[in-house]
Amino acid sequence: MTHVRAILLLCAALCCCGSVVAVAQEYPNKPVRIVVGFSAGGSGDTVARMLARNLGDLWGQSVIVDNRPGAGGLIGANLVAKAPPDGYTLLLGDISTNAIAASLYTHLPFDPINDFVQVTRLVTFPLVLVVPTSSSITSLKDLIAQAKAKPGMLRYSSAGVGTSPHVFIEMMNQMAGINTEAIQYKGAAPAIMGLMSGDVEFSESSASTAQAQIQAGKLRGIAVTGPRALPALPGVPPVSSVVPGYDAVSFHGLHAPAKTPPEIVAKLQRDVATVMHRPEVTAYFNGLSMDVAVMSTADYTAFIKQQTELWRKVTRTANMHAD
Repeated sequence: MTHVRAILLLCAALCCCGSVVAVAQEYPNKPVRIVVGFSAGGSGDTVARMLARNLGDLWGQSVIVDNRPGAGGLIGANLVAKAPPDGYTLLLGDISTNAIAASLYTHLPFDPINDFVQVTRLVTFPLVLVVPTSSSITSLKDLIAQAKAKPGMLRYSSAGVGTSPHVFIEMMNQMAGINTEAIQYKGAAPAIMGLMSGDVEFSESSASTAQAQIQAGKLRGIAVTGPRALPALPGVPPVSSVVPGYDAVSFHGLHAPAKTPPEIVAKLQRDVATVMHRPEVTAYFNGLSMDVAVMSTADYTAFIKQQTELWRKVTRTANMHAD
C-alpha cells in the first residue's frame, strides 16, 4: 500500500511539473497589457513602448501600453495590484510608485512591496533640472541665490505628488537650505508644458523628456541629479558640484501582481533581459541618457526594499506627506 501511495505521489509530482512547463511554454497566448501610471510622453511611457514593441516581436503577440495617469502613478499601480495574477496585466513601475509612495501615504490602496512580484529592473537614469531659456536663472547657483532671496516664491512643476522630480527637488531644497513651491501635474510631459507656458520658474525631468526641448533651444539645462554630467548634455554639471553630497538617480522596472506563477515570472524576466540587451535597444536608451540595468527578480526585490528605506529617510527628514 505504501508502495502504491509513493507511485501515486510521484505521478502527481510529474504531472505538476508538466503543467508548470506547459504554462511557461504557452505564455503568452493572448495580448499582454503594460500599465503606465503617467500620461504619454514621459520616461515611463517611452520605456514601456520600446519594451512592448520588442516583446511583441519576440512573442508574436500583441503587447499593449495602457496609460492610466493620476495620483502620482498610484492609479495605474493600484489597477495592476488588483489584477488577476496571470501575467497578462503588468506594471511599468518606477521609483515613485514602488519605492517612495510607501513613506508618503498613510493609507495606500495597495502594498508597494507585498502586492507585487518585482520582475526586473529595466533602466536607471538621472533627472535634469531645467528652466526656460528666457529665464534670468542661468545656473544652479543662480536658482539657489534667487530662492534664498525670495523664500517660498519660486515654483517648480512636478510630475505628481511623490514622483522623483518632487522628491529629488525637495531633497535638494533641504540640502541647499532653500524653500520652493511644488505645482503638481499628471505626468512629466504636462509638467514640462507648464514650465514652457510660464506657470512655474523651473522643473526637473528625465533627459528623455526634456532633451529635445533643450536641443531646440526652448529649455536650458542647469544641473543633473546623478553623480556626473551626461554625454548628451555637455556643460550641464551635476547638482553635487553646487550642493556637495547630492546624488539622486531614478529607475523603471517591470512588476506583476503578487501570486503570479513563478514560471511566468521567470519567463518574463528572461525575455525582458533578452530584448533589453539587444544592441539597438541598448543604443536607443543610451541616446536618451538611460542605462539598461536589468536585474534578476531576487536582486530587484532586494533593490526595491533598499530604495524604499533610502527614500523613507529623505521624506521623513523633509516632513513630506501626501495625505
